Amino acid sequence: MLEQYRVTKYDPSRRSVSGAYSVDDWTSYSDVGKSFGGDLLTEERYRSVEKAYLEVAVSFLEEAHIRELKVVGLENHGRSVSAPTEGGLISLQELPAVLQSLLREEYWCKLESASAFIHVGYDYYMYIGVPCRCFAAEALALKLGLFPEAFKSPHFNDAA
Repeated sequence: MLEQYRVTKYDPSRRSVSGAYSVDDWTSYSDVGKSFGGDLLTEERYRSVEKAYLEVAVSFLEEAHIRELKVVGLENHGRSVSAPTEGGLISLQELPAVLQSLLREEYWCKLESASAFIHVGYDYYMYIGVPCRCFAAEALALKLGLFPEAFKSPHFNDAA
């Protein structure tokens, strides 16, 4: 049984009863240079949030003793030269570069193993599944301004 999380920059207290996020906020790297709620999304601000996502993802896997994940369902319609190979293994050291490309929508894939996963969804949502509760990673997420919530990934297939 996996512990599943949704890790985002979106404060859960700002969601409607239906779960919709009620604040005008950026959702993509392509939003750099645009204003949201009167605040300009700069490259520096974007990179700060992106860095937090990368650190937190690695932290969850490290705490759960997961050393690598497999590339599943690769979609590389933009023909990114940095895209991994379908079925390829991504080590913890390689994970930040792959996640950065996923967050920037350069290509899409799921990263999975028999006991863990990381999925990046639309609107800057990251889903993490690990075999145990990761209290230190949860605390790191909060410290870095992210919100880890118990939430099943919409990309999770129990048979994977």
